[in-house]
Amino acid sequence: MDDSDWEDGSISEFDGHRSEEPYKEFTVEFSGTPDSAKRKPVRRATAEEKDIAELVHKVHLLCLLARGRLIDSACSDPLIQASLLSLLPADLLKITEVSKLTANTLGPLVRWFHNNFRVRSVICEEERPPSSALASALETQEGTPEEVAALSVALFRALNLTSRFISVLDVVSLKPDAENSGPLSHAANRTRSGIFQSATVMVETQNQASTSTLNSSSFDDPQENSPSKKTESKSSPIYKQSNDLMPDSSACEGPKRKGDVEFERQLKMALFATSAGFCENNSSHIPSPLRTKRIKSYVCPSSHGISTAVGSRKMGPPLYWAEVYCDGENLTGKWVHVDVVNAIIDGENKVDAAVAACKRSLRYVVAFAGNGAKDVTRRYCMKWYLIASKRVNSIWWDSVLAPLKELESASTITPVKDSATIDSLEDLELEMRALTDPLPSNQQAYKNHQLYAIERWLTKYQIILPKGPILGFCSGHPVYPRTCVQTLHTKERWLREGVKVKDSEQPAKVVQRSQKVSKVQVSETDVYPEGDCEVSQGTVALYGRWQTEPLCLPHAVNGIVPKNERGQVDVWCEKCLPPGTVHLRLQRVVPVAKRLGIDFAPAMVGFEFRNGRSVPVYEGIVVCDEFKGAILEAYAEEEERREVEEKKRNEAQAMSRWYQLLSSIVTRQRLNNSYGGGLSSKASNLQKKDDTVLAHAGDDDRIQQQCKMDERKYAPPVVKGDQHEHVFLVEDQSFDQHSSLCTKRCHCGFSIQVEEL
Repeated sequence: MDDSDWEDGSISEFDGHRSEEPYKEFTVEFSGTPDSAKRKPVRRATAEEKDIAELVHKVHLLCLLARGRLIDSACSDPLIQASLLSLLPADLLKITEVSKLTANTLGPLVRWFHNNFRVRSVICEEERPPSSALASALETQEGTPEEVAALSVALFRALNLTSRFISVLDVVSLKPDAENSGPLSHAANRTRSGIFQSATVMVETQNQASTSTLNSSSFDDPQENSPSKKTESKSSPIYKQSNDLMPDSSACEGPKRKGDVEFERQLKMALFATSAGFCENNSSHIPSPLRTKRIKSYVCPSSHGISTAVGSRKMGPPLYWAEVYCDGENLTGKWVHVDVVNAIIDGENKVDAAVAACKRSLRYVVAFAGNGAKDVTRRYCMKWYLIASKRVNSIWWDSVLAPLKELESASTITPVKDSATIDSLEDLELEMRALTDPLPSNQQAYKNHQLYAIERWLTKYQIILPKGPILGFCSGHPVYPRTCVQTLHTKERWLREGVKVKDSEQPAKVVQRSQKVSKVQVSETDVYPEGDCEVSQGTVALYGRWQTEPLCLPHAVNGIVPKNERGQVDVWCEKCLPPGTVHLRLQRVVPVAKRLGIDFAPAMVGFEFRNGRSVPVYEGIVVCDEFKGAILEAYAEEEERREVEEKKRNEAQAMSRWYQLLSSIVTRQRLNNSYGGGLSSKASNLQKKDDTVLAHAGDDDRIQQQCKMDERKYAPPVVKGDQHEHVFLVEDQSFDQHSSLCTKRCHCGFSIQVEEL
């Protein structure tokens, strides 16, 4: 181990009597490196985390689609196109006079654009609208790779060439545990060592340069082995360069030999000594640390020249380019890849390798034109099996692109061919690419491949039949077409699909039964006691579709539904219904059929787990076809009557609850008037309003009885001379015909108004 991993410590001595026994010697063995000991255990992502990751993936896709449409609209700006035409030499304008456009014809135009527009090396943190960003890039003749590619599309459109803006949608990962996929890890990937690391010494920030000078000058310090000194020296650029030249210790498996460790130590000392001498000779060129200024960009070695390696870590992967439709290519014409940033024409087969060199993948390559979009990933991705699992569900993705694809197809119109012909030919080309993928070279790629399969990655319920033709070999394993893979099921499972296994057929495959499936099967054998004899032996007999025949069920005769031995009908699918019957998936339909005296059978549609057991699930009934209309009419009448009764029940319950609430309010007010310090004018008015509301809630007799009961129940203590009970005589009543109000008066002066119904 390195000396920096150890530190000195002290052992406290006890004041008491120390044992005179000698200390026992023991040996501590380290089985792994310190890095492996600190490694955290792998944690599986939960279902909620997976759903959130998928949702974020979809939202990011939609945002990048919207950004691509905005850039495509900016490419069609007439002002930008006119400005580009004004910069174009006169001899290049003759490209519009060519009858048959080819890739070679675009060569001079692409070279001129590449020499006059360069990629800006300064990182611009300010986000601007696409139109203003393109205008600024056009004015300075430099911009980001996205802006330069968009300007090339605008130039092609200004020359009346059918072109599209291509963008690689660098979305976040679809899986929550992915670390090296997505735009957030792009900066981290660029800092890692790799085969495309540039040998040119990069310009570091001035703070780092001053720090490296201090660290290198203190190499001969006697305290060089302290952890703090080594930590500071690791931040110097010379230390980074030495790490690049030396093999990574964490990547090696197993302990190093003593000679190797000594050689690495001597090499580090030599490099540090060289860096110290270099910094002393060039100390005058290093500014003072007090006047340093942090720079967020680096100077590109060649601003106008092409990159030494397309897709290098320094330049980044090619994520933006253009496509121009050349009717002179092939017999039917094709879309030609044009990358003006790297001056590459018709290099669609090189894009995947350039992107893979930067540890990225072509998950989504989308073409934008006419404010629409189209997925053209099949044209540029040479290894589809590597990105198939990283893409979102194809059904959702196709539904999102369906309206955008129509807009894109309408914009690709040429003088020779219409948009429908170009779009159909391109779709045919992409489908042919999907069906003619080359055989993968590694076995892992065949696990979920859409075209090819090997026996190693077959599941327990799969078999290859027939075993041919053999398309090739991978590590000694024969490769078969995916169409030769057959799915096997048990007899009960085939019955659920409306077919049955022939009587004379032998199992195509016999597999061991898992414990979880055995528990489910034991609960289902209570419902199906005629299970196979192999169930008790712990094995499962599987059959293929070629061993099945259509299910023959008895017909319904004289209105009687044919039932099984349990008095029901197993409705796994529509094919499982006996001929002449129909399945009614209605609730509360059994009493209707019983009331009409019609023969029926309960419909069992599956199983569900309850208390650790599999319980059958019933849904609706099975009746003969001739009784379907009568049952539906009676069921509609019954449902209407039930709704009326339920409405009345709800209204009565609401009236009862309102009456309880109002009675509680009246009772509370009376108790407050009796025990709350005497009557007041405000309390008397509130009392009259409450009594009036109570009188409106029911009829006259019911209100009087309730008031008398409340007065007797909550009356104050009897005091001689103060006890009084309101009596409403008939002769003291008055009725208003206009307002339908009846006023009742007591001889004490108390009155109440009641609405006559």
